[in-house]
Amino acid sequence: MKREFFKNGLFAKPCMMSRIETNYMTVAERLLGYLIGPFGTAALIAVMGQLSELYYTEIFYVDQLFGVGAYLGMSWTVRVVGILMGLAAAYVVEHTVSTAGRIRPLVLIGSLITAVSSFFMFFIPEMPQGAQMAWVVVFNILYNSVGVTLFNLRSNLLTLCTRDQKERNQVNLLDKVSSYLLVGTTVTLVVGSILYYTMLHGYPASNWYFLVGAVALVSIPLAFVEYFYTKERITLEDSQVEGYVDVSSRTSLKKQISALFHSHYWVLAMVIGMVTTICSNISGYNLSTNFCTVILGAAAENNYSLIYTIVSGVPLGIGVLIIYPLSQKFTIRKTTMAFGVLAILGCVVGLAGGANFPVAVAANFLFNMGALPVVYILTALTNAANDEVEYKFGFRPEGTVAAALVGCVTGIICGAFSGCYETGLSMNGYLPEKGVNQVPGVVNWIYFVRYVVPIIEYVVLIILLKFMDLEKKLPKMQAEIQERHRRGQV
Repeated sequence: MKREFFKNGLFAKPCMMSRIETNYMTVAERLLGYLIGPFGTAALIAVMGQLSELYYTEIFYVDQLFGVGAYLGMSWTVRVVGILMGLAAAYVVEHTVSTAGRIRPLVLIGSLITAVSSFFMFFIPEMPQGAQMAWVVVFNILYNSVGVTLFNLRSNLLTLCTRDQKERNQVNLLDKVSSYLLVGTTVTLVVGSILYYTMLHGYPASNWYFLVGAVALVSIPLAFVEYFYTKERITLEDSQVEGYVDVSSRTSLKKQISALFHSHYWVLAMVIGMVTTICSNISGYNLSTNFCTVILGAAAENNYSLIYTIVSGVPLGIGVLIIYPLSQKFTIRKTTMAFGVLAILGCVVGLAGGANFPVAVAANFLFNMGALPVVYILTALTNAANDEVEYKFGFRPEGTVAAALVGCVTGIICGAFSGCYETGLSMNGYLPEKGVNQVPGVVNWIYFVRYVVPIIEYVVLIILLKFMDLEKKLPKMQAEIQERHRRGQV
């Protein structure tokens, strides 16, 4: 008998049904489901990204307590468990039969686990050091490998919410506004540039877990807002999920994987995702904070970090107004390629300017302008590659075990670079108490990660995007897919 998840139980009850009942996207759905709702958990994840590595290098210094490389070892453990959890989640998604959809229930569960586990990553009871380390590893696994993994399934909602590519581009933009502009501005400005220097750096652990606990508490009701104001129209269009599940289940795992790698644009999208993820993993979450402190000499009394964050972050606000119209006129691909040149220029200016504060701010402003398409709209293009798979092979890859297996391989490759930045700091002799007076090896490492790595990233992206001409073919693909559904040829 085929296993089916969420067919009965809590998510089958009327009280857990989506509040969106239309076959077209509504204003409430766009704003509550993709802008306001995700903000809570996304803000929590961003706070954790800003503070967790700092916490484990200042308050509970893992590498000092257990030796250099202990933090990297924990990162790898979490990564491996996360990969296995991704496979398990894919199996559940592929065998889910629910009027709530295949993705939304797991996203809600992931948000709640993220909220609880994040607090206990910082709240470490008094016990022997070995037990404390075990506590940290367990809750890092619950947070990163389980909670965040399930929450990140929500990226599939950006393609499953509608077949209209224009509406997809709009909700993708709103999603990025929520996760980058609102979250990025709030967290980087308030937490990284103000609270870190006024109530965290040099203060007891209670300040850290009080802040995380407050953000986690706020994220819980917003997670329910996101759940109730999203809808998986594509998932539900064939007899309330069963039709879709039957299609994927009739296709063997081997054939599914073969189909993915015989989909030209899907492979390109996968490689583009790997490039951006690898470079993000190399950079680490605390690069900006370390750059301001070590290179620019930021401190509470000079407000360098605050000025750097505000001025160089202005493009995120401008981008909301300009990047979507430009991508509609020139396509996402061409817009990203053109702006990529600007990002490279910003890094070159930064390298030339060194520790000069005005030049560093100007360089980061240029870089962030160039990064706008990657931040706001590129995923709308890469996610659309799923339509090519459906067009050619008759099934959607979102949430399938085949896609998860491929994700495992790419996750292992990308995961190899997790913790590299922090390990590089430790290997070069970084000591937090030295502030700006670090050894040359630390300074050179920060420069390399801050400027050279992004140059490599954008050169590779420009080359890959030259072949990603999917947008001009999408209308024909969607028309053919919709015609098949009208004829009942699912």
